[in-house]
Amino acid sequence: MTKLNKNNKAQNTTPNPSNEGLGDFGVFEKILISILALSIGLFILLPVIRLVMASFISNNGLSLSNYENIFSKNIGLLKNSVFSSALSAAFSTVLATAVALHTVSVSRRSRKLLMSILLLTMVSPPFVNSLAYIMLYGRRGWITYSLLGLSINPYNWTGVVLMQTLSFSSLNAIFLIGMMDKVNKGLAHAARDLGATTGKAFMDVILPLLTPGILACLLLNFIRGLADFGTPIVIGGRFNTVAAEIYMQITAYADLSKAATLNTLIFLPSIILFFIYRRLLGRSDILSSWSNNRASASDTLELSGLPRIIATSLSCFFFIVMLLQYICIFAGGFVKAVKGVYHFSLEHFDKVILYETSSLKRSIIYALIVGVGGALFSIVFSYYIERRKIIGRHVLDFLSTMPVMIPGTCFGIGYILAFHKPPFKLTGTALIVILNMLFRQLPNSTKICSAAISQIPHSFEDAARDIGAGRLQILLHIILPNLKHAFFTCFVYNFTSAMTTAGAILFLIQPSQKIAVFRLFDAVNTGNYGVACLISTIIILVSLLVNIIVMGLTNDRRKGGRRNVFTAFKSS
Repeated sequence: MTKLNKNNKAQNTTPNPSNEGLGDFGVFEKILISILALSIGLFILLPVIRLVMASFISNNGLSLSNYENIFSKNIGLLKNSVFSSALSAAFSTVLATAVALHTVSVSRRSRKLLMSILLLTMVSPPFVNSLAYIMLYGRRGWITYSLLGLSINPYNWTGVVLMQTLSFSSLNAIFLIGMMDKVNKGLAHAARDLGATTGKAFMDVILPLLTPGILACLLLNFIRGLADFGTPIVIGGRFNTVAAEIYMQITAYADLSKAATLNTLIFLPSIILFFIYRRLLGRSDILSSWSNNRASASDTLELSGLPRIIATSLSCFFFIVMLLQYICIFAGGFVKAVKGVYHFSLEHFDKVILYETSSLKRSIIYALIVGVGGALFSIVFSYYIERRKIIGRHVLDFLSTMPVMIPGTCFGIGYILAFHKPPFKLTGTALIVILNMLFRQLPNSTKICSAAISQIPHSFEDAARDIGAGRLQILLHIILPNLKHAFFTCFVYNFTSAMTTAGAILFLIQPSQKIAVFRLFDAVNTGNYGVACLISTIIILVSLLVNIIVMGLTNDRRKGGRRNVFTAFKSS
């Protein structure tokens, strides 16, 4: 009986993982948590509040005049935005699904090659697709004019939809590949054993498991299409959208109030669609978990018949177009047309070295700061939200996700309104750009870190406490060392995003302190395509080099497989 009582007492004193973090916090931890909460409130919540408030301000003070006839006055812009976003969302979702299906159904060697191409598209600046589109298919395009002898006007809604479709497909394909890796292919094999054909097994077993994720991609693409201003401005011609008009209101008329009002046309539907997206994402995780708990998984997904033909055809189209696009970009920086004949030239290289070096250095410095700072902030924030379960964690988690819900232009305008006067006057400084980049990417970084923290056994912390370690020591010596891969994954993601971001910081950059992506934007708008190609190439190579270096540092052998930053990001 005494022994039984001792055992019961031991069980009762074992920490409950679900109550982890409900104990007392030290002084340092209280200060750290306060800094985290204040940072979220100051750099996420405050800009959003100021953005909404600005839409109610007119020349006569607080007023609803900006909202009078807002829909009727902008019905044409709304129709264009919804039309192009819906088409690009549908086409890119279908294309991404086909690419993902083809990628998971090929051999490992072929899959590695295809994933490398997808990685290349992920580290590209936002205007690369539009630039390549003009050079390949414009009035004097390499394919349409030089090869086929055609002179086609590329500046219309067709180009906008096509370029958005291609640019959205890569991220969706990687997301769906991660989903398909989680889905148990053994279920399809079981259906085959019961007499179903490969096509029937795919349609009745695998596709229903993927449907929530596919719908989530569709909604995310629609949100991204609404917020995209670069593509309509560069190749839209007379086809104008709400996002492009917001850009014009800021740059041409300096009307922040009207720009903030127009932002609500994107802001409100984006929030609603984002919540639906999150619900679908949770549903897809549940279905993937359900399938994995019931059979053993296999490496590849078997496709045959019509699904295989469609997936292979669309996938080949996507990868061929992507390869043509990047060949055009890489070659365009080192050729020059003389009387219609292209010759090798270093003229563009000389211009970039002489005039654009400072912007490239500035981009790299900003990206390094955002990469390291964003990774550290995300790890500490996720630890106290997920593991320590601090009071108000649900509110903080919601606020930290808000930058993904709103378009980048909305987030950037919010920073102008929130930090243009004391006591938080930051406009015109490098700090406001870095902070905007960091908190803009925070939702994805915290998701990566939360997924990694959930894989650390509670027994590690229990053992450390048993030998006398305090909470802070556990964070420094147990949690952080086990999050090495999460740190590098967040670093790579934040670095790449900072090198290629445009919309969120568009209105925060001083003309004398532009970064490389905006030098690229200026070069495209002025028709200096050779310089634009070379700047794009440098940005891509820098981003790829950092990815490769970090992958080399983090590659290791685990259970007979290799794990690197890219696969960690995909699985999280």
